[in-house]
Amino acid sequence: MSSYTQSLQRHLAAYKASRLGVKESGTFVRNGRERHYAHILPKELRWLNVLEQIRTEVREYLELHPEVKSHKYFHHLNSSQAFAINLFFPYFEQGAPSALLQAMGLSGEFAGWQPEHIADISEGTNVDVMWHAPSGAKTYCEVKLSEQEFGVARDDRRHRQKLDEIYKPVLFGQCAPELLEPRIFFAHYQLLRNVWLAAREPDASVVFLAPRANTALWSQLNPFIKQLAPSLRRRVHAVAIEDVLAQLVSSQKVPPQLAWYALLLQEKYVVSSAAG
Repeated sequence: MSSYTQSLQRHLAAYKASRLGVKESGTFVRNGRERHYAHILPKELRWLNVLEQIRTEVREYLELHPEVKSHKYFHHLNSSQAFAINLFFPYFEQGAPSALLQAMGLSGEFAGWQPEHIADISEGTNVDVMWHAPSGAKTYCEVKLSEQEFGVARDDRRHRQKLDEIYKPVLFGQCAPELLEPRIFFAHYQLLRNVWLAAREPDASVVFLAPRANTALWSQLNPFIKQLAPSLRRRVHAVAIEDVLAQLVSSQKVPPQLAWYALLLQEKYVVSSAAG
C-alpha cells in the first residue's frame, strides 16, 4: 500500500468520525477473513458516502435510473464511484456543467451525461462518466482515487480474440506498435480500452481524472499518453482532481453555492500532505 493510499485512508477515517459522526468501522473480506477498517462505512450507512447537499437527489436519480448500479464497495469512503457521483452530479444535474468542464481544461460544451455508461455492449467497457456536447461529440471519463494502478487483463484466448477483432483494427496506426503486442496490451488494458473508445470516433475524447498526489497512477499515465499518435493524443486528457476543485472554488463562473460545494469536496478528498 502506497503512502498516498495510507494518508487518504487516515484522512477519510478522521472525516468519517468528525464530519459524519460515525465511530463504527466498516468491514472488508480479504482472503476469507473479515477485517475492520476505519475508512469504511457500515454497509447500512453507505449513503453517507454521498455529500448531504445532494444525497436525497442522488437517491431519487438512481431510483429513476436502475441501470446505474452502485459498486460492491460503494460504502468505502475511498470509492471512486462515490467520488465521481459527488463531483459530477451537482454540476451536471443541478447547474453549471460548463464550469466543471472548463475546470478540467475542456471546452465546456454540454448537452447531457450518463454515469456508468457502456458504449458498446459487445465490447463491454463500463465508463465511469460519459457526457456529450450539443454536436453529439462524446467524452468518456475514467475516474481514479486511491487505486494504485490502471486495470490489467489476462493474456488468454478470449482476450486475444478481442484484441485481434475489436481493438487492433481501431488502434492500429494510432499508437506505438508495441502497445498492440499482447503482453504489453494486456498490461495496459484499462488505459487502452478507454483510449479505444475515443479512437473510434474523430470527435470523441477521453479524460483520465485522478489525484495528482497519487503518483503511482501518473507514473503509468504520462508515459502511456506519449505513445499515442498526435491526432489521438490531443483528445486524451490527464486531469488532476486537486486542480479541478481549486478552479471550482476560485472561478467567477461558478455559482456561489457550487463554489462552496467544491470546498466540501476538497475537505473530503484532498490530502495535501499525501505523497504517492
